[in-house]
Amino acid sequence: MKSRFTALDVRAVVAELQELASLGLRVVNVYDVDNKTYLIRLAKPDMKKVLLFESGLRIHTTDFEWPKPNMPSQFSLKCRKHLKSRRLVSVRQLGWDRIVDLQFGSDEAAYHLIVELYDRGNVVLTDHEYTILNLLRRRTEGDDVRFAVREKYPLDNARAAEPVTKEKVLEIVKAAQSGDTLRKLFSPHYVFGPQLMDHCLRVAGFSLSSKVTPEENLQSEEHQQKLFDALSAAEKLMTDIGSSPQGFIIQKERK
Repeated sequence: MKSRFTALDVRAVVAELQELASLGLRVVNVYDVDNKTYLIRLAKPDMKKVLLFESGLRIHTTDFEWPKPNMPSQFSLKCRKHLKSRRLVSVRQLGWDRIVDLQFGSDEAAYHLIVELYDRGNVVLTDHEYTILNLLRRRTEGDDVRFAVREKYPLDNARAAEPVTKEKVLEIVKAAQSGDTLRKLFSPHYVFGPQLMDHCLRVAGFSLSSKVTPEENLQSEEHQQKLFDALSAAEKLMTDIGSSPQGFIIQKERK
């Protein structure tokens, strides 16, 4: 299992967890493994599943028997109070950001557990109106956004997808500094993640060490088209993985 999820990983795992949400499983209990890692035990008469999430890093189902402390944390107790016996109704990614929204229960009886998988991360428990009931880490973003109990969770702050257009690609290249790598140039503008960005650039014929030379890039329509094709391919993969989260395991033999 990867130690830190990219936006692509989040899209894939959300598609997988959406299938889990369709099974009608209810929360049996919530446990903490450590101060950042939690388990939600889900079940119905003929099925049991365990969902693991680690603030800032990962979220996935697990079959491993994780150790549990004798005394649950305050956050676990709060989650038990509001989530126990409620059905997992939906799982969604906020925008194309590394944020997963788990909904338990419906309508005004719904609660949301929001798992942030970027930077230092966070896990936030809210009511049906996204008013914060508890959270792992209190913080502020800018002058207006506070992550604290009784504040609204800022759904609109989730990073949305930036459409890939030739005009946008040209605009980014015009503002480039000579010597920047292509990954460094485009990563701030698109949420594809380094692995997917590298893959699509290589398929389009660029080396991973390709440097930006704005004059050459602007003068060459072929160069611009290759950049556009690479980013369009990354965009398509990001979109497709949300509906078909198929993966492969590759084994290499050492000689």
